[in-house]
Formats: sequence, structure tokens, C-alpha cells
Amino acid sequence: MKKLLLILLAAAAFYIGGAFRFAPLMIMAAVIVIMFPVMFILSRRLGKNLNIHLKPSGGAMVKNIEASRAVVCENSGRLPVSRFRAEITASYRGQKPVKTALNGSAEPKGKTETEFKITAPHCGLIRLELKRLKTYDYTGVFAASKTIGEYADIAVYPAKRKMKLNYPPDLGMSGYAESAAIRGGEDTEIRQLREYERGDSARLIHKNLSARMGEPWVKELERQADHTAELNLDMGGAAEAEIELLDAFYEVLSALAAGLLKNAAAVRINCVAADAIRTRVVRNYDEIRGALLALYQTDPKSFGKTNAAPDALTLSVDLVLSRGGERITKFTAENLGEELGRVYDI
Repeated sequence: MKKLLLILLAAAAFYIGGAFRFAPLMIMAAVIVIMFPVMFILSRRLGKNLNIHLKPSGGAMVKNIEASRAVVCENSGRLPVSRFRAEITASYRGQKPVKTALNGSAEPKGKTETEFKITAPHCGLIRLELKRLKTYDYTGVFAASKTIGEYADIAVYPAKRKMKLNYPPDLGMSGYAESAAIRGGEDTEIRQLREYERGDSARLIHKNLSARMGEPWVKELERQADHTAELNLDMGGAAEAEIELLDAFYEVLSALAAGLLKNAAAVRINCVAADAIRTRVVRNYDEIRGALLALYQTDPKSFGKTNAAPDALTLSVDLVLSRGGERITKFTAENLGEELGRVYDI
């Protein structure tokens, strides 16, 4: 559009200046005509000297939390770049990319960082790709374009959250702690005292401390630290699942593993991928995220149905939590926030 306007302006100035023998208009028309090839060549020269790439970062984000990313511009020329435009896309596996345009400038003979904001709406791997770079001349009329094709995969994790769980005595966690507290002996050594959370057994309330604090506190017994909980994942339908369903599955898995860790030293997470059983033991939030990343990086088509042990906890990709084949609950993507706040007897 700018090119057309300048051409029309040059033609009008030349015509009026010639008709009325007005030299300034004739000079202006000549300047516009000369400027066209000069700015065209300048844009190519600036574009040749400018290189851009994604700045390395931690490579992790939290769902729905805005994060900053940056591109690094290297200008090897003696002239500054007053304006460039980078095309960046963000996409999940199998989803249509979302385009973002980043405008910036670059100093001569140096590096310049330009930040942009990104928010990831779903858990999983999001691919950030630097597609194309346009470098403009100083008038903004001409631009040199080149393909970049650089990308970075960023893991998007759920926010930290713990499911509230009640355990039967035969599961060996809270139930074991209760029976140990009744029997007495060395198994009853207290590991720590903490505030009461919904779902804690009343038998573990520390009466003296609760009376002093004015609110219930509970005993966490040292013997509980010896237990490893088992959690099987049935991801046989992952390849056909919508991204919203997979997002909810990862949210539930993270909160469930964190809830199990409240009363166990570790959680052994099992799934079937490429016709083999894959096992990962997690002991804290960082290791839960590591387990999630391993699932993110696995081709959904390779997941298979898990044959759970008779008394094992199983979480399926359609958000059904069961134990020993008996359903405990079915989560829904629409009401997940409310459902993760409930107490579940497992």
C-alpha cells in the first residue's frame, strides 16, 4: 500500500510540477523515484546482516501462567535496524499453530534481546517456532524476508496441587500409621507435626499441640516413609483423546501423585508404551514433573492398555480412577477444579 501511495505521489508531483513549472515538486518526484531502488537495496542489506534466534531458557511453564520468552537479534552490519518483524507460532502436537508477530529493532554491531509473552492453555509439550523474519528499510516501504525454521519444545505443567485421600488399612499408608499408633513401640516415632488437612485420621491428632495452637495438628509417623505406593496408568486411548481430555488427565495425575506422596515415601507410576512396561518412581514435585515430561515426549499411538494388579490404583485416560477394577470416581474436564478439592476413599 505504501509503495502504491508513493508512486501516485511521485506521479502527481511530476505532473503538477511540470504543468506549472514548479521546480520543488519536480525535485520531490525525482527524490521519490531515486529513493525506491535505494530503499529496496537497503532493506536487503539490512536483512542480510540481521540474524535472529530463540534465547535458550528453562524450557518449562505452568498452565495458564503468563511467561516471558526472548529472541536474540545479532546485527553484524554498521547500520542499525529500525524495525524487524518476526513470525512466531505456538502449537501442541496435532493442533493448529497459533501465530504471533514480534516487532523490534537492533543496534549496529551487537546483540539485542526482545521479549514476548506467552500463555499455555493446556498441559503437554508446546512447540515454539521462529518461522520467518522480515527486515524493513527506514521508510518501512520495502522488507527483506527470510525463513528461519528454528524451534524449541516447552513443557507445560499443571499447577502444584494435592488430592485429599483416605486410605484403607490394607493399603499400608494412613491405615498402617493408625494401627502402629495404637500398638505403640518404635514404629510410632513421629517424623513431623503438621497442620490438619481434610481427610486426615482423627487418631493422628496431636492433642496437646492442637490445644495450644487452637486448631488441629496431626502426627506424621516415621514408619510411613518406608512405603511406596503403586499407581498404574491406562493410556490405551491417548491417541484418540482430545487435547482437553489429555490436559485434564495430566492435571489429575499430578494431583493424585502428590496426594499419595503425603503418606508415602515414593509413588511408582507404571504405564505401557511400545508394548513394554515403563516404570518411574517419584518422591517429590520435581520428579512428578519428570514423569509427566516422559509421558509428554511419548508418541500417543504407542501407549497401550495396562493390566493392573488386583488391588492396584489405576487412572485411565478417560479420567476414571479405580482400585482393583472397582471404580472410585470419574473426573470431568469441565468440573475438574471442584472435583480435585474433594476427599476420596481409595
